[in-house]
Amino acid sequence: MRLLFCIIISIAMSVGAVRAQQLDQQPIVETELDKSEVVPGQYATLRVRVLVPTWLPRPVEFPSMETPNMRVRLPERSTNPTSRTIDGTEWSGVSRSYLISPMLAGRFDIPAQNIVVTYAIPGSSDVAQAILQTQPVRITGIVPQGAEGLAPFIAADSLELTQEVTQPTTVLQPGQSVKRTVTAQIVGASPIVLPQLMPEVRIDGIAVYPDEPSVSEVDDRSVLSGTRTETVTLMAEGGSAGHVSGIELRWFNLKSGAIEMATLDGFDISVEGPPASRPAPERSTLMLAAAGLAALVGLAVLALLIRWAWPRAASAYHLRRARRLASKAWAQSVMLKAIHRHDYPATLRAVDEWASRPPVTEAARLAPVHQALTGIGRSIYGQTKGRPRSSDWRAVSEAVRRALAAPVGNGVYLLPPLNPGTAPAVAQATHPADAPVSFGEA
Repeated sequence: MRLLFCIIISIAMSVGAVRAQQLDQQPIVETELDKSEVVPGQYATLRVRVLVPTWLPRPVEFPSMETPNMRVRLPERSTNPTSRTIDGTEWSGVSRSYLISPMLAGRFDIPAQNIVVTYAIPGSSDVAQAILQTQPVRITGIVPQGAEGLAPFIAADSLELTQEVTQPTTVLQPGQSVKRTVTAQIVGASPIVLPQLMPEVRIDGIAVYPDEPSVSEVDDRSVLSGTRTETVTLMAEGGSAGHVSGIELRWFNLKSGAIEMATLDGFDISVEGPPASRPAPERSTLMLAAAGLAALVGLAVLALLIRWAWPRAASAYHLRRARRLASKAWAQSVMLKAIHRHDYPATLRAVDEWASRPPVTEAARLAPVHQALTGIGRSIYGQTKGRPRSSDWRAVSEAVRRALAAPVGNGVYLLPPLNPGTAPAVAQATHPADAPVSFGEA
Protein backbone atom coordinates (compact mmCIF):
# COMPACT_ATOMS: atom_id res chain seq x y z
CA MET A 1 0.00 0.00 0.00
CA ARG A 2 2.82 2.33 0.88
CA LEU A 3 4.55 1.49 -2.42
CA LEU A 4 1.41 2.32 -4.41
CA PHE A 5 1.09 5.64 -2.59
CA CYS A 6 4.71 6.54 -3.43
CA ILE A 7 4.16 5.71 -7.12
CA ILE A 8 1.07 7.95 -7.30
CA ILE A 9 2.94 10.80 -5.62
CA SER A 10 5.88 10.44 -8.06
CA ILE A 11 3.57 10.50 -11.09
CA ALA A 12 1.76 13.59 -9.81
CA MET A 13 5.04 15.39 -9.18
CA SER A 14 6.29 14.51 -12.68
CA VAL A 15 3.10 15.75 -14.32
CA GLY A 16 3.26 18.93 -12.27
CA ALA A 17 6.89 19.50 -13.25
CA VAL A 18 6.09 19.06 -16.95
CA ARG A 19 3.12 21.41 -16.64
CA ALA A 20 5.24 24.01 -14.86
CA GLN A 21 7.90 23.72 -17.52
CA GLN A 22 5.27 24.29 -20.20
CA LEU A 23 3.98 27.38 -18.40
CA ASP A 24 7.52 28.75 -18.00
CA GLN A 25 8.33 28.33 -21.71
CA GLN A 26 6.23 31.22 -22.96
CA PRO A 27 7.06 33.12 -26.17
CA ILE A 28 9.54 35.99 -25.86
CA VAL A 29 9.44 39.36 -27.67
CA GLU A 30 12.50 41.65 -27.83
CA THR A 31 12.59 45.25 -29.06
CA GLU A 32 15.87 46.86 -30.15
CA LEU A 33 16.47 50.37 -31.57
CA ASP A 34 19.93 50.98 -33.03
CA LYS A 35 19.88 54.77 -32.33
CA SER A 36 17.51 57.14 -30.60
CA GLU A 37 18.57 60.43 -32.28
CA VAL A 38 18.06 60.80 -36.02
CA VAL A 39 18.40 63.68 -38.48
CA PRO A 40 14.98 64.29 -40.12
CA GLY A 41 14.83 62.35 -43.36
CA GLN A 42 17.38 59.75 -42.15
CA TYR A 43 16.47 56.36 -40.69
CA ALA A 44 16.91 54.39 -37.49
CA THR A 45 16.46 50.61 -37.48
CA LEU A 46 13.94 49.10 -35.08
CA ARG A 47 14.18 45.31 -34.72
CA VAL A 48 11.42 43.23 -33.16
CA ARG A 49 12.35 39.61 -32.44
CA VAL A 50 9.89 36.84 -31.41
CA LEU A 51 11.16 33.51 -30.01
CA VAL A 52 9.17 30.38 -29.08
CA PRO A 53 10.36 27.14 -27.45
CA THR A 54 9.06 24.99 -30.35
CA TRP A 55 7.99 26.26 -33.78
CA LEU A 56 5.46 28.59 -35.39
CA PRO A 57 2.58 26.91 -37.24
CA ARG A 58 1.29 30.32 -38.35
CA PRO A 59 3.03 33.59 -39.26
CA VAL A 60 3.51 36.11 -36.47
CA GLU A 61 1.14 39.10 -36.73
CA PHE A 62 3.47 42.10 -36.45
CA PRO A 63 2.20 45.67 -35.87
CA SER A 64 2.64 48.47 -38.43
CA MET A 65 4.41 50.87 -36.00
CA GLU A 66 2.78 53.82 -37.84
CA THR A 67 3.05 57.11 -35.89
CA PRO A 68 2.12 60.70 -36.89
CA ASN A 69 5.02 62.72 -38.42
CA MET A 70 7.08 59.52 -38.72
CA ARG A 71 7.80 57.55 -41.86
CA VAL A 72 7.95 53.78 -41.32
CA ARG A 73 9.28 51.50 -44.05
CA LEU A 74 9.91 47.79 -44.34
CA PRO A 75 13.24 47.22 -46.14
CA GLU A 76 13.79 44.38 -48.56
CA ARG A 77 13.78 41.05 -46.69
CA SER A 78 12.54 42.80 -43.58
CA THR A 79 11.32 39.55 -41.97
CA ASN A 80 13.72 36.65 -41.40
CA PRO A 81 13.81 33.44 -39.34
CA THR A 82 16.00 33.41 -36.25
CA SER A 83 16.96 31.08 -33.40
CA ARG A 84 18.73 31.11 -30.04
CA THR A 85 19.79 28.64 -27.37
CA ILE A 86 18.02 29.37 -24.07
CA ASP A 87 18.78 27.24 -21.00
CA GLY A 88 20.24 24.56 -23.25
CA THR A 89 17.16 24.43 -25.51
CA GLU A 90 17.03 25.62 -29.10
CA TRP A 91 14.33 28.28 -29.50
CA SER A 92 13.15 29.32 -32.96
CA GLY A 93 11.37 32.41 -34.13
CA VAL A 94 11.23 35.31 -36.52
CA SER A 95 12.68 38.83 -36.61
CA ARG A 96 11.33 41.93 -38.36
CA SER A 97 13.22 45.16 -39.11
CA TYR A 98 11.54 48.55 -39.47
CA LEU A 99 13.19 51.69 -40.89
CA ILE A 100 11.86 54.68 -38.95
CA SER A 101 12.47 58.32 -39.87
CA PRO A 102 11.18 61.50 -38.18
CA MET A 103 9.87 63.96 -40.75
CA LEU A 104 10.76 66.99 -38.63
CA ALA A 105 12.64 67.91 -35.45
CA GLY A 106 11.19 66.89 -32.08
CA ARG A 107 10.45 63.86 -29.90
CA PHE A 108 8.26 61.04 -31.15
CA ASP A 109 6.96 58.14 -29.08
CA ILE A 110 5.94 54.77 -30.50
CA PRO A 111 3.78 53.16 -27.80
CA ALA A 112 3.77 49.45 -26.98
CA GLN A 113 2.27 47.45 -29.85
CA ASN A 114 0.49 44.08 -29.75
CA ILE A 115 2.00 41.02 -31.45
CA VAL A 116 -0.11 37.88 -31.96
CA VAL A 117 1.97 34.68 -31.80
CA THR A 118 0.67 31.17 -32.53
CA TYR A 119 3.08 28.43 -31.44
CA ALA A 120 3.24 24.70 -30.70
CA ILE A 121 3.02 23.83 -27.00
CA PRO A 122 6.17 22.03 -25.75
CA GLY A 123 5.63 18.30 -25.27
CA SER A 124 2.19 18.41 -26.88
CA SER A 125 0.58 18.28 -30.31
CA ASP A 126 -1.63 21.28 -29.45
CA VAL A 127 -1.02 24.89 -30.39
CA ALA A 128 -1.52 28.02 -28.31
CA GLN A 129 -1.88 31.71 -29.06
CA ALA A 130 -0.24 34.49 -27.07
CA ILE A 131 -0.62 38.27 -27.36
CA LEU A 132 2.71 39.92 -26.57
CA GLN A 133 3.71 43.59 -26.51
CA THR A 134 6.75 45.43 -27.78
CA GLN A 135 8.62 47.89 -25.61
CA PRO A 136 7.73 51.61 -26.03
CA VAL A 137 10.24 53.43 -28.23
CA ARG A 138 11.21 57.11 -28.33
CA ILE A 139 13.00 58.72 -31.29
CA THR A 140 14.23 62.30 -31.37
CA GLY A 141 14.59 64.20 -34.61
CA ILE A 142 17.59 66.55 -34.34
CA VAL A 143 18.69 69.28 -36.74
CA PRO A 144 22.51 69.52 -37.06
CA GLN A 145 24.14 72.68 -35.73
CA GLY A 146 24.22 75.38 -38.38
CA ALA A 147 21.29 73.95 -40.35
CA GLU A 148 18.51 75.42 -38.22
CA GLY A 149 17.58 77.99 -40.86
CA LEU A 150 17.00 75.52 -43.71
CA ALA A 151 13.40 75.57 -44.94
CA PRO A 152 12.61 73.00 -46.07
CA PHE A 153 15.19 70.95 -44.21
CA ILE A 154 17.04 68.60 -46.57
CA ALA A 155 19.93 66.42 -45.35
CA ALA A 156 21.69 64.00 -47.71
CA ASP A 157 25.06 62.66 -48.82
CA SER A 158 24.79 64.40 -52.18
CA LEU A 159 22.29 66.51 -54.14
CA GLU A 160 22.60 67.55 -57.79
CA LEU A 161 20.31 69.55 -60.08
CA THR A 162 20.30 69.19 -63.88
CA GLN A 163 18.05 70.65 -66.54
CA GLU A 164 17.24 70.29 -70.22
CA VAL A 165 15.78 73.19 -72.23
CA THR A 166 14.72 72.83 -75.85
CA GLN A 167 16.26 75.42 -78.18
CA PRO A 168 15.79 78.11 -79.22
CA THR A 169 14.18 80.10 -76.41
CA THR A 170 14.18 83.49 -78.16
CA VAL A 171 12.72 84.85 -81.40
CA LEU A 172 9.91 82.31 -81.20
CA GLN A 173 6.89 82.43 -83.47
CA PRO A 174 3.33 82.19 -82.08
CA GLY A 175 2.48 78.51 -81.70
CA GLN A 176 6.05 77.39 -80.96
CA SER A 177 6.96 76.05 -77.52
CA VAL A 178 9.89 75.60 -75.15
CA LYS A 179 10.07 72.62 -72.81
CA ARG A 180 12.09 72.81 -69.58
CA THR A 181 12.87 69.60 -67.62
CA VAL A 182 14.54 69.83 -64.19
CA THR A 183 15.83 66.76 -62.34
CA ALA A 184 17.07 66.57 -58.74
CA GLN A 185 19.29 63.55 -57.96
CA ILE A 186 19.61 62.84 -54.23
CA VAL A 187 21.72 60.19 -52.45
CA GLY A 188 21.43 59.29 -48.76
CA ALA A 189 17.80 60.38 -48.38
CA SER A 190 14.42 59.77 -49.96
CA PRO A 191 13.42 62.09 -52.85
CA ILE A 192 10.09 62.71 -51.09
CA VAL A 193 11.86 65.31 -48.92
CA LEU A 194 12.51 67.48 -52.00
CA PRO A 195 10.19 70.48 -52.49
CA GLN A 196 8.73 71.81 -55.75
CA LEU A 197 11.65 72.76 -58.01
CA MET A 198 10.13 74.85 -60.80
CA PRO A 199 9.68 78.60 -60.18
CA GLU A 200 6.41 80.27 -61.17
CA VAL A 201 6.41 81.78 -64.69
CA ARG A 202 4.22 84.84 -65.39
CA ILE A 203 4.98 86.44 -68.76
CA ASP A 204 2.29 88.03 -70.96
CA GLY A 205 1.99 86.16 -74.23
CA ILE A 206 3.46 82.93 -72.74
CA ALA A 207 1.10 80.12 -71.66
CA VAL A 208 2.43 77.71 -69.01
CA TYR A 209 1.55 73.98 -69.01
CA PRO A 210 3.25 72.03 -66.18
CA ASP A 211 3.35 68.21 -66.05
CA GLU A 212 2.83 66.16 -62.91
CA PRO A 213 6.13 65.69 -60.99
CA SER A 214 7.75 62.26 -61.22
CA VAL A 215 9.39 60.84 -58.06
CA SER A 216 11.49 57.66 -58.15
CA GLU A 217 12.96 56.10 -54.98
CA VAL A 218 15.70 53.44 -54.84
CA ASP A 219 16.53 51.33 -51.77
CA ASP A 220 20.01 49.76 -52.01
CA ARG A 221 20.65 47.78 -48.82
CA SER A 222 18.71 50.32 -46.73
CA VAL A 223 20.56 53.28 -48.35
CA LEU A 224 17.96 55.50 -50.01
CA SER A 225 18.43 57.55 -53.16
CA GLY A 226 16.28 58.70 -56.02
CA THR A 227 15.16 61.49 -58.32
CA ARG A 228 12.45 64.11 -58.61
CA THR A 229 11.70 65.29 -62.15
CA GLU A 230 9.52 68.25 -63.13
CA THR A 231 8.64 69.36 -66.66
CA VAL A 232 6.91 72.55 -67.88
CA THR A 233 5.99 73.57 -71.43
CA LEU A 234 6.03 77.28 -72.31
CA MET A 235 3.78 78.00 -75.31
CA ALA A 236 4.24 81.20 -77.39
CA GLU A 237 0.90 82.99 -77.96
CA GLY A 238 1.91 86.54 -79.03
CA GLY A 239 4.70 89.05 -79.07
CA SER A 240 6.40 89.23 -75.67
CA ALA A 241 9.71 88.95 -73.86
CA GLY A 242 10.78 87.94 -70.37
CA HIS A 243 13.10 85.89 -68.20
CA VAL A 244 12.51 82.43 -66.71
CA SER A 245 14.10 82.34 -63.27
CA GLY A 246 16.89 80.00 -62.24
CA ILE A 247 16.65 77.54 -59.33
CA GLU A 248 18.48 77.56 -55.97
CA LEU A 249 18.13 74.78 -53.40
CA ARG A 250 19.99 74.87 -50.07
CA TRP A 251 20.71 71.55 -48.34
CA PHE A 252 22.84 70.05 -45.54
CA ASN A 253 25.70 67.75 -46.56
CA LEU A 254 25.85 64.85 -44.07
CA LYS A 255 29.41 64.00 -45.13
CA SER A 256 30.97 67.44 -44.85
CA GLY A 257 28.63 68.82 -42.16
CA ALA A 258 28.12 72.03 -44.15
CA ILE A 259 25.26 73.76 -45.91
CA GLU A 260 25.60 73.69 -49.69
CA MET A 261 23.68 75.25 -52.59
CA ALA A 262 22.50 73.43 -55.72
CA THR A 263 21.76 75.90 -58.55
CA LEU A 264 20.49 76.04 -62.12
CA ASP A 265 20.67 79.02 -64.51
CA GLY A 266 17.56 80.69 -65.89
CA PHE A 267 17.09 81.81 -69.50
CA ASP A 268 15.51 84.56 -71.60
CA ILE A 269 12.41 83.89 -73.68
CA SER A 270 10.87 86.08 -76.39
CA VAL A 271 8.18 85.85 -79.06
CA GLU A 272 8.00 87.88 -82.29
CA GLY A 273 4.86 89.54 -83.59
CA PRO A 274 2.07 91.65 -82.09
CA PRO A 275 0.85 91.00 -78.55
CA ALA A 276 -1.75 88.28 -78.19
CA SER A 277 -5.24 89.80 -78.55
CA ARG A 278 -8.08 89.01 -76.23
CA PRO A 279 -11.49 88.31 -77.81
CA ALA A 280 -14.02 91.07 -77.13
CA PRO A 281 -17.32 90.06 -75.57
CA GLU A 282 -19.98 89.44 -78.21
CA ARG A 283 -23.01 89.47 -75.90
CA SER A 284 -24.47 92.18 -73.79
CA THR A 285 -24.30 92.07 -70.02
CA LEU A 286 -28.00 91.21 -69.84
CA MET A 287 -27.60 88.23 -72.17
CA LEU A 288 -24.64 86.96 -70.19
CA ALA A 289 -26.60 87.28 -66.95
CA ALA A 290 -29.53 85.37 -68.48
CA ALA A 291 -27.23 82.61 -69.72
CA GLY A 292 -25.61 82.39 -66.29
CA LEU A 293 -29.01 82.15 -64.58
CA ALA A 294 -30.11 79.42 -66.97
CA ALA A 295 -26.92 77.51 -66.27
CA LEU A 296 -27.49 77.78 -62.52
CA VAL A 297 -31.07 76.50 -62.87
CA GLY A 298 -29.86 73.60 -64.97
CA LEU A 299 -27.18 72.75 -62.43
CA ALA A 300 -29.75 72.90 -59.61
CA VAL A 301 -32.08 70.50 -61.45
CA LEU A 302 -29.18 68.17 -62.20
CA ALA A 303 -28.10 68.26 -58.55
CA LEU A 304 -31.64 67.34 -57.43
CA LEU A 305 -31.73 64.41 -59.87
CA ILE A 306 -28.35 63.19 -58.71
CA ARG A 307 -29.37 63.53 -55.06
CA TRP A 308 -32.49 61.44 -55.71
CA ALA A 309 -30.86 58.77 -57.89
CA TRP A 310 -27.41 58.45 -56.32
CA PRO A 311 -28.38 56.80 -52.99
CA ARG A 312 -30.52 54.22 -54.78
CA ALA A 313 -27.88 53.39 -57.35
CA ALA A 314 -25.15 53.27 -54.71
CA SER A 315 -27.26 51.05 -52.44
CA ALA A 316 -27.96 48.59 -55.26
CA TYR A 317 -24.28 48.51 -56.25
CA HIS A 318 -23.04 47.94 -52.70
CA LEU A 319 -25.67 45.21 -52.15
CA ARG A 320 -24.59 43.33 -55.27
CA ARG A 321 -20.94 43.76 -54.39
CA ALA A 322 -21.49 42.59 -50.79
CA ARG A 323 -23.30 39.47 -52.01
CA ARG A 324 -20.53 38.68 -54.45
CA LEU A 325 -17.76 39.17 -51.86
CA ALA A 326 -19.70 37.06 -49.31
CA SER A 327 -20.17 34.13 -51.69
CA LYS A 328 -18.29 30.87 -51.41
CA ALA A 329 -17.29 31.18 -55.08
CA TRP A 330 -15.46 34.46 -54.35
CA ALA A 331 -13.67 32.89 -51.35
CA GLN A 332 -12.67 29.97 -53.59
CA SER A 333 -11.15 32.29 -56.22
CA VAL A 334 -9.16 34.13 -53.52
CA MET A 335 -7.89 30.81 -52.16
CA LEU A 336 -6.78 29.54 -55.59
CA LYS A 337 -4.93 32.80 -56.34
CA ALA A 338 -3.08 32.63 -53.00
CA ILE A 339 -2.00 29.04 -53.74
CA HIS A 340 -0.83 30.03 -57.21
CA ARG A 341 1.32 32.83 -55.71
CA HIS A 342 2.78 30.41 -53.11
CA ASP A 343 1.68 32.93 -50.44
CA TYR A 344 1.56 30.86 -47.27
CA PRO A 345 -0.10 33.39 -44.87
CA ALA A 346 -2.72 34.38 -47.46
CA THR A 347 -3.43 30.72 -48.24
CA LEU A 348 -4.10 29.92 -44.57
CA ARG A 349 -6.59 32.78 -44.27
CA ALA A 350 -8.25 32.01 -47.59
CA VAL A 351 -8.72 28.28 -46.81
CA ASP A 352 -10.40 29.04 -43.46
CA GLU A 353 -12.65 31.68 -45.07
CA TRP A 354 -13.66 29.39 -47.93
CA ALA A 355 -14.41 26.45 -45.65
CA SER A 356 -16.58 28.53 -43.28
CA ARG A 357 -18.84 30.00 -45.96
CA PRO A 358 -22.10 28.15 -46.69
CA PRO A 359 -22.40 25.44 -47.64
CA VAL A 360 -19.83 24.79 -44.89
CA THR A 361 -17.07 22.41 -45.96
CA GLU A 362 -16.81 19.31 -43.80
CA ALA A 363 -13.74 18.84 -41.60
CA ALA A 364 -12.97 15.51 -43.27
CA ARG A 365 -12.60 17.23 -46.66
CA LEU A 366 -10.32 19.87 -45.13
CA ALA A 367 -8.02 17.49 -43.24
CA PRO A 368 -5.70 16.73 -46.24
CA VAL A 369 -5.49 20.46 -47.04
CA HIS A 370 -4.48 21.36 -43.47
CA GLN A 371 -1.97 18.49 -43.41
CA ALA A 372 -0.31 19.76 -46.62
CA LEU A 373 -0.22 23.35 -45.29
CA THR A 374 1.23 22.20 -41.97
CA GLY A 375 4.16 20.68 -43.84
CA ILE A 376 4.85 24.02 -45.55
CA GLY A 377 4.57 25.89 -42.24
CA ARG A 378 7.06 23.54 -40.63
CA SER A 379 9.49 24.17 -43.52
CA ILE A 380 9.22 27.97 -43.18
CA TYR A 381 9.04 28.44 -39.41
CA GLY A 382 10.39 25.21 -37.98
CA GLN A 383 13.86 24.52 -36.72
CA THR A 384 15.03 23.35 -40.18
CA LYS A 385 14.19 26.79 -41.69
CA GLY A 386 13.98 25.54 -45.26
CA ARG A 387 12.26 26.98 -48.28
CA PRO A 388 9.12 25.04 -49.30
CA ARG A 389 9.63 22.96 -52.40
CA SER A 390 7.43 23.17 -55.49
CA SER A 391 6.26 19.64 -54.73
CA ASP A 392 4.94 20.84 -51.34
CA TRP A 393 2.76 23.45 -53.06
CA ARG A 394 1.66 20.88 -55.61
CA ALA A 395 0.53 18.73 -52.70
CA VAL A 396 -1.54 21.66 -51.40
CA SER A 397 -3.06 22.19 -54.86
CA GLU A 398 -3.91 18.50 -55.16
CA ALA A 399 -5.50 18.42 -51.69
CA VAL A 400 -7.63 21.48 -52.49
CA ARG A 401 -8.63 19.99 -55.85
CA ARG A 402 -9.85 16.84 -54.11
CA ALA A 403 -11.71 18.93 -51.54
CA LEU A 404 -13.46 20.90 -54.29
CA ALA A 405 -14.28 17.77 -56.29
CA ALA A 406 -15.70 15.81 -53.31
CA PRO A 407 -19.53 15.47 -53.26
CA VAL A 408 -21.53 17.39 -50.66
CA GLY A 409 -23.30 15.28 -48.03
CA ASN A 410 -24.73 12.19 -49.77
CA GLY A 411 -23.43 13.42 -53.14
CA VAL A 412 -26.44 15.44 -54.28
CA TYR A 413 -28.12 18.77 -53.67
CA LEU A 414 -31.84 18.63 -52.91
CA LEU A 415 -33.63 21.52 -54.62
CA PRO A 416 -37.20 22.71 -53.84
CA PRO A 417 -40.00 21.73 -56.29
CA LEU A 418 -40.19 23.81 -59.42
CA ASN A 419 -44.03 23.78 -59.33
CA PRO A 420 -46.43 23.25 -56.42
CA GLY A 421 -47.47 19.65 -56.02
CA THR A 422 -44.59 18.18 -57.98
CA ALA A 423 -41.90 15.91 -56.55
CA PRO A 424 -38.64 17.56 -55.45
CA ALA A 425 -36.00 17.76 -58.15
CA VAL A 426 -32.58 16.21 -57.60
CA ALA A 427 -29.44 17.72 -59.10
CA GLN A 428 -25.93 16.35 -59.03
CA ALA A 429 -23.22 18.12 -56.99
CA THR A 430 -21.90 21.26 -58.63
CA HIS A 431 -18.32 19.90 -58.46
CA PRO A 432 -18.35 16.32 -59.80
CA ALA A 433 -15.20 14.37 -59.26
CA ASP A 434 -14.22 14.51 -62.90
CA ALA A 435 -14.75 18.28 -63.33
CA PRO A 436 -11.51 20.16 -64.02
CA VAL A 437 -10.41 22.78 -61.48
CA SER A 438 -7.82 25.35 -62.56
CA PHE A 439 -5.11 26.44 -60.11
CA GLY A 440 -2.75 28.16 -62.47
CA GLU A 441 0.79 26.97 -62.85
CA ALA A 442 2.09 25.45 -59.58
